Amino acid sequence: MLISATIHELQNVRHAIENLKENEPVQYQQFKNIISLTRQLQYSFQYLGCLVMDDDPSEFEQHVQNGYVLSIYKSEIKKLKEHQRMDAVQKLLANYKDVSYDRICKLALGEEPEMLIGPMVVK
Repeated sequence: MLISATIHELQNVRHAIENLKENEPVQYQQFKNIISLTRQLQYSFQYLGCLVMDDDPSEFEQHVQNGYVLSIYKSEIKKLKEHQRMDAVQKLLANYKDVSYDRICKLALGEEPEMLIGPMVVK
């Protein structure tokens, strides 16, 4: 899937992330933690976004993966959604889905919007 983003869109996402950090620090930290786990496991941020938003993640699943590790990962996301308030994170992801979950996660990790401008293929 090819997705493009302008600097204005990316700056809006960055501003929304900063608002999340300021207004919902616990949700923001939980979101960053699950993004870090996703990166450590080398799963795609699109896959993470689909799981958090209850979208079909099959398009973004890794074909070679340890079933046990994947089950723990999904369990952690499920616990996060069930036991913690994630409404602000889900609202952020829903509002900026067209920019891509990948870019949203990268901005949350501190990447500069200028580095994410333009088209990208999301896998």
